[in-house]
This record gives sequence, C-alpha cells and structure tokens, in this order.
Amino acid sequence: MSSTYRSWDEREAEAARTRAEAARISAEAAAATESLGAVAAKTETDRLAEQVKQAKLAKQLTAAQEDAFDDQLQRKQQRAEQAADNGSRFKALVKVVMVLGLLAALPAQLSYFLGLHKKGEQDPGYAWLMLPVPFFLEILAWVGVLGTQWAHRKGLPRWPFWILTTLLASVAGYINFTHGVAEYGLVAGVALCATSIIGPVLAEVDQFLETMAAADPRNLQQRAADKVVAKAKAEAEKTLAEQQDAEDAKRKKLFPAEFAEYERIIVAHPTGAIDRNAAWEQAWQNLHLLPLGMTAGTLAAREAARAGIAAVLAEADRTPESVAVDLLLADVFGPDRGDGGTAGGSSGGSPKGGAGGGSGAAPRGGTKTAAALGRKGKQASGRTAPKTPEKPLDPGHIETVRKLAEISGGADRLSARKVREVIGGGSNEYAVRLRNHVKAETRQEQS
Repeated sequence: MSSTYRSWDEREAEAARTRAEAARISAEAAAATESLGAVAAKTETDRLAEQVKQAKLAKQLTAAQEDAFDDQLQRKQQRAEQAADNGSRFKALVKVVMVLGLLAALPAQLSYFLGLHKKGEQDPGYAWLMLPVPFFLEILAWVGVLGTQWAHRKGLPRWPFWILTTLLASVAGYINFTHGVAEYGLVAGVALCATSIIGPVLAEVDQFLETMAAADPRNLQQRAADKVVAKAKAEAEKTLAEQQDAEDAKRKKLFPAEFAEYERIIVAHPTGAIDRNAAWEQAWQNLHLLPLGMTAGTLAAREAARAGIAAVLAEADRTPESVAVDLLLADVFGPDRGDGGTAGGSSGGSPKGGAGGGSGAAPRGGTKTAAALGRKGKQASGRTAPKTPEKPLDPGHIETVRKLAEISGGADRLSARKVREVIGGGSNEYAVRLRNHVKAETRQEQS
C-alpha cells in the first residue's frame, strides 16, 4: 500500500479547509474592495468639498475686487465732482492762458522797445535801456490781480484793483496792438493786444467767482432746490397779495366807512404790529359794537323775523318748543309713510297759508268735503263710515308711543296728532286709544 494514501475523512477534511481558506480570502478581498471604495468615495467627497471651498473663495475674491473697483470709481467721481465745484479745471486753464499770454506778449514788447532809437541816429543797435520796460508793464498788470486777491482775503473793496488792472493791461495791450499792426498787420495786432489783456481779465474773473463761491457755499443741487422753493414762495405771495387787494377793493366798495376806519387803524400801528384781519375786526367793532358782518339793521331784521315766527306759531296754537319737539321726532322716527297720509295733513299749511301750519285750515276743508259728499248721496271718508270692531293695539306702536312720551317729557304731553305721526298715520280713534293706553301704564308705574 502506498504511503500517500489518505482516507476519505482526511480528504474531506482537507477539502473543507481549502473551502474555508477560499472563503476567508474571498471575504478579505471583498472587505479590501469595500475599503478601497470607501476610500475612493471619501477622496471624491474631499475633492468636491475642496472645489466648493475654492468656488466660494473665488466668488468672495470677485466680489471684493468688484467692491474695490466700485469704491475706486466712486472716489474718482467724488474727486471729479469736487473739482467741478471748486472750479479747478477753470483755474488751471486760466493759469495756462496767463503763461501763454506772457510768453506771447513779452517778445513782442521786447522787440518793440529794443528797436527804438533816436531820430537821425545811424546804426543805433539795440536800445538796452528800454529792456526793463516790457517786464515793468506786464508785472504791473499782475500787481492789480494780486491786489484783488489780497483784498478778497481781507474783505476789503476790490474795485480799486480792478481799475488798476484794467488800465495797466490796456496800456500793454495798446503797445502790442500798435506794434503788431505796424509790423505784421491788423490781425496780428489784435492777437498781440489780447495776449496782454485776456490773462489779467481772466484772473480777475477767477477771483470774482472765488469770492462769490465763498459767500454762497451751496452746490448746484442746493441752488436748484432753493430756486424752486423761492419761485413757489414768490408765486404764493403774489397770489395772496392779489387776493388781499381784491378783498380790500370789495370792502372799500361795500363798506366805505368801515374801510376808512380800517385804514386808520393800520396807519396808527407800527408796520407789522397788527394783522390786517385783526384791524378789520377792530374797525367793525368800533363802528357797530357787533360781531363781524352784523350791523344794527341786520340785528333789527333778525329780531323782526323772530317776532314774525312767534306770531305765526301763536296763531297756529304752537310754541317754539313744540316745533323743536316735532323736528326731533322727525329726526328720530323718520318721515311719515302711513296709510292714513301725513298725520300733520291738518297742519300742512298755516291758517293763512304760511309755514308751520296749524290745525284750522285742513279741518275746515275736510268738513266742507264731507258735507259736499253727503249732499251728493256719497259717504264721506272715515268719519261717516259705520263703526267697526276696535282694532287691537300693535305692541310695536305701543313701544313707539312710549319712546315719544319719554322724548316729550311725559305721557300727559302726548296728543293724538303726534301719536298718529310717529306710528305712520291711521284713524284718530286708534291714536287716542294708544295714547290712553300709554298714559294708563304711566299712572300705574307712578302709583
């Protein structure tokens, strides 16, 4: 028997070990693969996070750069605005014109003065003695300019220096004009004259504007806004003045005596010490001793009207107090819309056809109508009809009449006419029963 022979159990055990080892290796490989996947995922996550972080930083950097650019642009704009407000460019150009004017005027004057000579002198050469004259003339013009600046700083009058600058610049300009015309023609003469005059004149203008700016430090927007406000104020003042003039003209036409007193009061007071309306009220009080707008005539007319109203009410058997109560009832309960017509139909007119009528006209008309109907064999409305069973009292009507009694000052002051008015009409018998019912209730409550 060979020594390499192994039993079935041994071979089976070896196979089991092999399978276990293979399973272990497979598990380790799977774990390694999973670990590698996790590492790769983490690496990818870190990479993405880094990209996000860099993107945020890039965005912040871009925003910071844009803010810095905006700040720089804003500073440039502010400097440009400040330069425009200060007139820096104008001043710089004025200085350039001054320098160019000197560079053009001095050679022309030097040529003129150095070329002077005595009459009859042969081959005279240059007149060196005249060399300082051009510098003297040009510098004198600028002395006036500097004097204006000094006067501005000290708050002194500037017109003497304006005169000095004008005269000296004119002298230099005249010399350049005559020399230029003689040597080069009219155009050159005018140009040379301008070189001596324009520089000092522009310097004086610059100083004048500087003085005005110091006296009025407002910018362009403020000046425009103030101009609009001043214009609106001037228009309002003009409109008010026109209205006051028209009012004074009407007062003078309608009330000449009062207007004369009004003017006397205005003149008697210091300027602005009294208001025109207060002066008018005082003038009216002085002449009439009554409130503004009232005179003795208007007061008499008012009292006559009051007496006439009292006479009408007395003839209608009414009093001002009852009229006031009626008006209050109309305001509380509204207009009459009853089926019996206006309860005050008997009072729709006064006994004489006037307002606030009494009870005389309508009853007489009603009697005549009933008589006429009776003579024609017809039945008059309401009063000649046969009696019907009594209509039960409406609880709502009872409550309304109770309120009427409270407003009138008690049930004893109630009348059938007023009851009919507040319940919207109806028969007089029904109104009487309502009134008596409320009166009975009131007596029971009092007892």
